Amino acid sequence: MFTTTFSGELINVALRQLGATRIVETRNGIMYKVEFKLSDDLTVTYVFDVTKHDKYYIQRIAPYPISHGDFASADEVIEFVRRDITKFRNAMQSHNFPKFLETAHAMVRFTHAVELMFLERNIPEEDMDAVRRSIENSLDQVREIYGRTPKIEKIDKK
Repeated sequence: MFTTTFSGELINVALRQLGATRIVETRNGIMYKVEFKLSDDLTVTYVFDVTKHDKYYIQRIAPYPISHGDFASADEVIEFVRRDITKFRNAMQSHNFPKFLETAHAMVRFTHAVELMFLERNIPEEDMDAVRRSIENSLDQVREIYGRTPKIEKIDKK
């Protein structure tokens, strides 16, 4: 337990140096909530767990929820957050950023609707196939747009 608490505190110090505006320890040194207030309109919030084996699990919960999975070290967590915050700062400069956030929120609503449908209804196979095809078509469209548009700014790897 001491090692886990120590690892969490090391990450906290590094995240404050990156500009974290609020860090809350929610479960005795094993779960943390970290906020970065990037503007009056945007706060990026993460939750991360430190396991008893000093492995880390991180999720971004705001401005929209997305899991980013397991990390093997505190340094990996810090580097991920540093790059993620840099990407958000870059993206905020786009005139399309509010539309991006609307789209991200629509994806979250879509995921919840699909989950509810599949968990609570006996969906015919042809309807399941139609939903999957629609998702695959949307994914293909996103990949095509991604492939033909320029990067906002290259993220340094330090």
